[in-house]
Amino acid sequence: MATDATLIATPSVAVLFDLDGVIVDSRHFHMLAWEQWARDQSVEHAADYFHAMFGRRNDAIIGGLLPGITPEEFKRLADAKEQLFRDGARGNITALPGAMALLDALDAHDLPRAIVTSTPRANLALILESLRCEHRFGALVAEEDASRGKPDPEGFLIAAQRLDAAAEVCVVIEDAPAGLAAAKAGGMRAIGVTTTHPAAALHDADIVVDTLDDPLVLQFITGS
Repeated sequence: MATDATLIATPSVAVLFDLDGVIVDSRHFHMLAWEQWARDQSVEHAADYFHAMFGRRNDAIIGGLLPGITPEEFKRLADAKEQLFRDGARGNITALPGAMALLDALDAHDLPRAIVTSTPRANLALILESLRCEHRFGALVAEEDASRGKPDPEGFLIAAQRLDAAAEVCVVIEDAPAGLAAAKAGGMRAIGVTTTHPAAALHDADIVVDTLDDPLVLQFITGS
């Protein structure tokens, strides 16, 4: 599904990708890790809690379940969850439809790009190594690089600065409402992908597509 092409605007100079749900679909491995983590730690949670919080940083997810824990305890718990994720994801990561082809097209147009993710850097490194595409991004912004997570725009603004691109000529590609809200708060245009949320939840996006194979994606980015 895509919105009206009349929304296509001027060419952008940088593309800022979310990771989970945009380049890869690692949601399954994250959800398995969170559920195992909750069992291991005897943490009770609502049935849809991890779904509703998907795409948020660990401090928001764990803090919502265990408010008031010490920084040391938070680090221990977050590290345990991310190790579970890496153990499950290693060797099982594949790119989402259209992701690699879009990177090829951005190469052809000589457009710089970055990844802005709420995931820790170790997870990002594992995924990029699995896809053999570490060299295809001019900037990487992970959990450790920003003090505030989405929907705060800090991560996207850091990426734009590292690419020497003004916010208003950046396009963000996101699958989560919090990420799209962050893009808009940073003054950026945004493409929503319905990988993990229905189109109705992606109302902050300028256009919404089902996959990155949709021709409107590149048309929106390049303006042609």
